[in-house]
Amino acid sequence: MLAHRGERPVRRLSSRPCAADDILRLGTLLLLPEDRDVLAEVRRLLDEGMSLEEVLTGLLAPTARHIGRLWEEDVCDFVQVTTAMARLRRLVHDLETHCLDPRPVDPASRRVLLAPAPGETHTFGLTLTAHFLGETGWDVATSFEPCLTDAIERLRAEWFDVLGLSLSCDVHVERLALAVPVLRRASRNRDLRVVVGGPAFAGRPDRIRLVGADAAVEDARQAPGILQSLLDLRIRAC
Repeated sequence: MLAHRGERPVRRLSSRPCAADDILRLGTLLLLPEDRDVLAEVRRLLDEGMSLEEVLTGLLAPTARHIGRLWEEDVCDFVQVTTAMARLRRLVHDLETHCLDPRPVDPASRRVLLAPAPGETHTFGLTLTAHFLGETGWDVATSFEPCLTDAIERLRAEWFDVLGLSLSCDVHVERLALAVPVLRRASRNRDLRVVVGGPAFAGRPDRIRLVGADAAVEDARQAPGILQSLLDLRIRAC
């Protein structure tokens, strides 16, 4: 049931699929004022046969969307949502610690920086993307700052092969289009590849060119293949 970092992960079918009740229960636990041991709840699901991939993409991601909808409907406030999202990110980290063998970072690994688009507040998708990229050998750095100052400084100071930007709201598409050229100019890598993802790009391939990106990712599990294909294209072009 557990994936192993030392070799190519072998995906196994989940004998315990996620149900709507699982999402509601986890969402309720994450929104409680007191900090509950949600890891114990998730480990129970793993023991029942739910695969780690199903937990990440079938349970945690829908739970994040569920909590977002509750906020939009004024069922919970900003502080509750922010706390719940922080607990979700910590949960992903705890699952990686308990369920996966540690993999030493290879200095020659391909490097990617993941950051939210300007004005974006939903960042859990970046957490899942970081997980799947890390599992396939990428050296992943993240910046969850609401503005791009930190991302720009990282691009100036360090080498990255790819920059990944996430956007969930249509309102900020124009801001992202203005930001991408700034981020490219700041990068030490003059051939930086820019990949976008999030609900704002679902079913909208036209927006990839609109914001000046090279590709889009609709599912975090697809990120390793898409990013690698961009680098392969760069090598063939040379």
